[in-house]
Amino acid sequence: MTTTFKIIVFYCCLSISFSSYAQAINTWVSGTVSIQNKSSHKGLKNMMVSNGDTIVTTNKKGVFKIPVKKGQVVFPILSSGYGYANTKKWWYNIPSDFESTSDLKIDFQLQKIQKNKAFKFLAIGDIQVGDNTELLQATQSVLKELLNRNDYDFSIYLGDLVNDAPDLFMPLKKLVDDVKQPSWVVYGNHDRNFKTDKENQPNLFRDNFGPDTYAFFRNDVLFVALNSIKPEGKYGYKGIYKKNQIDFLSQLLATVDANQPIVISQHIPFVGMKNKKELIEILNPFKNVLFLTGHTHTAFRNTIKMPSGNMIHELTAGAVCGNWWTGQKDWEGIPLALMSCGTPKGYFEIDFNKADYKIKYKGINLPSNKQFSVWFGDYNGEPLSSLAESNAFYVNVFSGSSDTKVSVVLPNKKVVFLKKEAILDPFVNYIKQTQKEGLTPDKNSKKSAYLRTKSRHIWKGVMPDELEKGYHKVEIKIEDPYFSTIKDFLWVLKE
Repeated sequence: MTTTFKIIVFYCCLSISFSSYAQAINTWVSGTVSIQNKSSHKGLKNMMVSNGDTIVTTNKKGVFKIPVKKGQVVFPILSSGYGYANTKKWWYNIPSDFESTSDLKIDFQLQKIQKNKAFKFLAIGDIQVGDNTELLQATQSVLKELLNRNDYDFSIYLGDLVNDAPDLFMPLKKLVDDVKQPSWVVYGNHDRNFKTDKENQPNLFRDNFGPDTYAFFRNDVLFVALNSIKPEGKYGYKGIYKKNQIDFLSQLLATVDANQPIVISQHIPFVGMKNKKELIEILNPFKNVLFLTGHTHTAFRNTIKMPSGNMIHELTAGAVCGNWWTGQKDWEGIPLALMSCGTPKGYFEIDFNKADYKIKYKGINLPSNKQFSVWFGDYNGEPLSSLAESNAFYVNVFSGSSDTKVSVVLPNKKVVFLKKEAILDPFVNYIKQTQKEGLTPDKNSKKSAYLRTKSRHIWKGVMPDELEKGYHKVEIKIEDPYFSTIKDFLWVLKE
C-alpha cells in the first residue's frame, strides 16, 4: 500500500519558539498521522513528526504543522507498537522547487504491530559497492544471506551503501526492499553526490532511502540515526554534528526519562567525532546508551565514561564488503576481503530483552558459532601449522574488547590464560607477505590494501613446555559481559 500525499499549505508569520531554525523561516506545511483500518483512517494523537531539526506532535485529530525548507525530509517518529503502512517509503521529501505559495498536505499512514520484550536486529556496516560487479558480489553474499534469514526483526545499514556511485542507489534500494524484514539506512561519506553543491550532496540519498536524521521507538527502545558527515573542500569531510543534529536529539531526549534504552546509529565512530562533547552533554543523564557505527572496515568496541558516571557503549560493526571487495576470489567469484583487523566480512546481531542486550558477530556464509580465529604456527609462518617452537599462539575474537577474557583448557584441566595484545592479525600478516611476494591473489582478483592496522581484539597465549608431541584436544573459552560465553573445542598439534 502506498503512502498518499494530498495538498494544502499554511504560510504563517508566527512567533512560535520551536527552535532558532524554526524562527528563521516562515514556511509551514500541515498533514496528518493516521492508523490504517479496514475501511478508513483514524487520526493518531500525540505522535511526533520531524523535519530532522524541529519536532512537533499531532493534535487529538492526528493533525500536525511543521516548518520546512527545500531539501528537507518530513517523517513520523514511530511510537512503540506502530509500524509504517508502507515500509518502502515512509517519509516525504520537500521538493527542490517548493515555494511558500505552494499548497501541500502530507498524510502518513501507520499500522499496529506487535510489541515484544525480546527481539533481534542486525547492524550492517559498509556494503560500499562501487560498480555493477561489486553489486553482484553483494547480491550473492550478504544480501542473499539476509534474503533467506527469518530469525530477525529488522536491520540497520550503517552508511556507505555505495562507493561514490550514487547511480547505484536505485538498484540497491530495490534489492534491500526485496528482503521482507524492514530496514533503516544511515548516511555515509561515500553516499554523497559530488555533482552538486555541498548543501545538496545528501539529496539523492534522501530521495532513495529517506532522511539522514530520524528516530523511531521499537519495543520500548529508542533508535536514533544521525548524519555524522560534514563536507570539507571538494571531496573531503569531517566527523562533525551540525546544529540541526544537536537540536533534534536534544528535543527528542527531552521526551524520555534517564532509564530509556537508546541506540544511536551513525557512520563515523563516535570516538572520532570532533564535537562529541556536545552530544555527551545531552546524553549525560542516560544510563543505557549504545552507539552503532561503521566507516573503518574494522570491528571494535569502545566505552566512553560521561561526567555523570554513565557509560556509552560503542560497537563499530566492520563492513560486509570486508576490505572493499578485494582479495582472492572463491569458486563463486566472491572476494575473501578479510578486514585488516582479521575479522571476516560480516555484520552483528543484537538481541534485546527489555533494556538488556547481547551482541554476536555473524560472518557472511560462515556458521553462527564462528566467533574467533586461532593461529597456532609461527607468527610469520603459514596457516594450518603445528604449534610454534615458542609455544605461542593467537586468538582473534571478532567482537572482543578490553572487557573480554580468553582462556584455553588443556586435556589435563590446566588453564592457560591469554593476554590481549595490539598486533597485526597473523592471517592478515600472511596475506600481506604473500601479496608482497606475488603469490596471491590471482589475476582475476584484486590485491587488498591497508594491511598494516593493528587489531584491537587479539589475545596471545603460550602453551606449557611439558606439552607432549601429538594432537591435543583443547577447549577455547571466551567470556564478555556483552555476549554469551563461547566454548569451542579444537586440536593443537605439537611436533
